[in-house]
Formats: sequence, structure tokens, C-alpha cells
Amino acid sequence: MKTGLLVLVAACIVPALVVALVAVYQSYATQRDRIFRDAIFVTRNLVAILDRELAGVEAGLQMLASSPDLVAGDFASFHRRAQGSVRFQIAENYALIDSDGRTLLDTARPFGSPLPASPATVQLLDVFKTGQPVLTSLFRNAADGKLAVALGVPVMRDDKVIYCLSVRLAPERIGNVLARRALPDGWVAFVLDDTGAILARTRDTARFVGEKPLPALAGAIQREAEGALETTARNGTRVYTAFSRSALSGWTVAGGAPMDLLVSELYRSIAWVAGGTLLVFGLGLWLASRLAKRLTSAVQGLVAPALALGEGRAVAVPDTPVREAAEVGAAMLQASRMLAHAQHMAHYDPLTGLCNRVLFGELVLRELAVAQRSNDTFAVLAIDLDGFKAVNDRHGHAAGDMVLKEAATRMARAVRVSDVAARLGGDEFAVLLLGASAENARPVAEALVESLSMPYPDVDVAVSASVGIAVYPYSGMTLRQLLDRADAALYKAKGDGKRRVASDL
Repeated sequence: MKTGLLVLVAACIVPALVVALVAVYQSYATQRDRIFRDAIFVTRNLVAILDRELAGVEAGLQMLASSPDLVAGDFASFHRRAQGSVRFQIAENYALIDSDGRTLLDTARPFGSPLPASPATVQLLDVFKTGQPVLTSLFRNAADGKLAVALGVPVMRDDKVIYCLSVRLAPERIGNVLARRALPDGWVAFVLDDTGAILARTRDTARFVGEKPLPALAGAIQREAEGALETTARNGTRVYTAFSRSALSGWTVAGGAPMDLLVSELYRSIAWVAGGTLLVFGLGLWLASRLAKRLTSAVQGLVAPALALGEGRAVAVPDTPVREAAEVGAAMLQASRMLAHAQHMAHYDPLTGLCNRVLFGELVLRELAVAQRSNDTFAVLAIDLDGFKAVNDRHGHAAGDMVLKEAATRMARAVRVSDVAARLGGDEFAVLLLGASAENARPVAEALVESLSMPYPDVDVAVSASVGIAVYPYSGMTLRQLLDRADAALYKAKGDGKRRVASDL
């Protein structure tokens, strides 16, 4: 009797209920996905803006670090030069620190005035250990008690780090960089440092700087480099937040708005449909839900993992007592791992670990879009190893693979962190120099030739390199034109005697 009643109720309500649920879900899923995609795109764009600003600050530091005044030890002249440069950056000041941690000069103070005995943060001393630029976490400056971050670069002499040249960045100025991108109404964007502390916001930076984000957001950022989630703010408001981590700085840019603002119209339409359905079939739903509760819960738990799998995001499958649902969830997890592995293999060279031709082309296309809006230049270097075939012929392909991996390592060391090195195939490589002009690109190309032409371990064949340079927009306005012009310059370099650099200009 009970079974027959349940079947009768289900037969009455299922058709109408399915139609209503499908309509509601399709509307909700479509609009929600659009909101999610738009929000993540906004954070990606903010990351690109912030990365470009930090790359500019680092480039300015590198230029000052190699100035003749600093090399000659003329601190007074260097102090004047640095004070003139700081006006063109988002920086507060430049400071010079020696290996003992003493501050030698600070552009925020008159030259010759008393200086702090120690740097603003001891993280800057890592420059002397690594010989690489260091971007610090948020710290409180002892001189004025204000929170800030710092970027330090090494000052080299005879391949030895003799000083650290640093720049202090105020949270308010970083927030102003984010504010250059017009955000949707009601949105707030903020930046988290590598420890998860808020270091800047588009609004109320002074109020929130140094605080930690909501635990749910902090946990999501630790697990993933990019994503979106709904959380409950401290005042009880439901908030939708998207985030994206910068591969250059390690900072995470997040942005969001109250869910009511984002989906108010969507919720109204859902409420009308759901209310009408509940009014008509309330009793039937109550009876049928007792029968289908466990199965419905299990199936609904697989919706979000299925959407995540379709979008290429990480899959998290909830526990379920339904064996069939658990098997489907396990299959989704396996498919997610296989998809992530396939995506990595599709964009990176398995031998050298460098970008492959596909990913390199995508990065050049992205830089073309940025450069067209900002009227910046950038350079593409085409690189070929001279004499590589003789290595395979004399020593075998294992030795040839060793040479390619060593060449990739040297190439990565010779370019900036913000630049991109790629293996296009065989012994053909390419480098994307962001923000580089023809004058900036040639010294980098010559350094690559010098590095790649040094002897390779256990190889008695002379291997060298030739490089061709193409510069946007002078060499071309499209990816194909730039690659063709770079290749043409490369063949010119090889025709002139190899181990040379040739430019398309």
C-alpha cells in the first residue's frame, strides 16, 4: 500500500517537478557560470596589471643597481639620481643596504643624515644569500610605523653581491594600481601577500591592511591558484569572491561583491518558480522526499564536481553512502587528475620543462593584446644551437638530450623572471622579452649566445648559438609576422658565420 502510494505520488509530481527544476537549474547555472567566469576574468586582469607594475619597479631597480655612480661608490651622486627616479614609480623610497644589514643611504632622508642601523625587514638580506630579487611580505617600518612591502635586487660586482638596493611600496599606492581598472558596481578588490595578509584594497586600505581574509577564502587560496567561492562575511552577508594568484610575485588578487547584488534578479525568478511548485505539490513533495532523499542528496553532490570537471577546475567529491554515486565520484576524481596531467603535457616540453610552441604562442598573443592597448614594445628571440647535430652523431641521442636540458637551464638563468623561454622543437628555442625594445633585447641576446656557446659537460663537439631578434610593432603586428621575422634574422645570423646575433630592424 505504502509503495503504491509513493509510486502514485511520484507519477503525479515528477513530470511537472522535473520541468520546473530543469528550468530553474538551467537559468541558475547559466547566469551563475557567467558571473563566475566574469569575476575570475576580472581578477586575472588585475593580476596582469599588478604584475606589469611590479615588473616596471623591478626593471627600474635593476637599472639603478647598474648605474655608474653606484659601481664607483659615489653615494651622493647616486642618492640624487635615485631621488629623481622615485617620482616615476609607485615607490615610497629607495634604500641601499650592505651585507651586514646596515642602511647606507635612503632617498626618504637627506644624504648624510643619520640612518637606521638595520634594514626595514630582514627578508631583504636574502638577496645576499640567493643573488636574486626578493619581494618581502607585509611588514611594519620601524622608521615611521607604517605597514609596507619591499622589493630588493642585488648590486653585483665581479659576480658577487655587494649591496641590496630596495624600494618600499606603500599599500595605498598598490591599491591605487588596482583602482585603475574600473570594477563593476559594488565590487571590492584586494591583494594578499605570500603569508595571506591583506596588503592593499581598492577601498578602505588603511582599515583592512595587515588583516587576514575570511577562513574559507584563506583555505581556498592555499589549495588552488585560481578559483571562486561563496562565503559569509563577518557581518553575516553572503559574499561571492573570485581570486587569482600571480606567478611573478606570489601575491593573490581577490575581488568580490555581496551575492544579493550579483544574483538578486536571479533569486527573484527562482523564488517565483519554487514557490508555485511548493504550493501545488507541497504534500506530494513531502511524501516523495522521504523515498528519494538519500539518492537525491548523492546525485546533487555530484553536480558541482561535474561542472568543475567540465571547466577544468579541481574536483572535490563529497562523501556519500550511495555506492553508485561514490563510484561515479571516484571516476570524476580520476578523470580530473588525467585532465590536469594532459593539460600540463599539452603546454610544456617534457624534456626541458620549458614552455612548448603552443603555450609560447598563447603568451605572445596575450602580450600582443596588452601591448596594443598600452603602446608598449616587446621582443621575440629565435634561438638555434649551432653544431647540435654533430653531438647526436658522435655521442648519441642521450648526450644530445643532456645538451638540450643544459641549454634550457642556461637560458632560464640568462633572462628575467618575467620573461618566457620556450623550446619550439629539436634544437630550436625562443624567448619572449616583456617590455623590451630593440636596444634592450640585443644585450640579452648577446648574453644568451655567450652562455649557450660555453662548453657542455662530457661533449667534445663545439656547440654554439645564433639568435635572431624581432621587436613589436616594428617587425610585425601579428604572432606569425613576429616569428617569421625572428626566424629570418636567425638565418641571417647563421649565414654571417654563426655564434652571432642579428636583428630584423
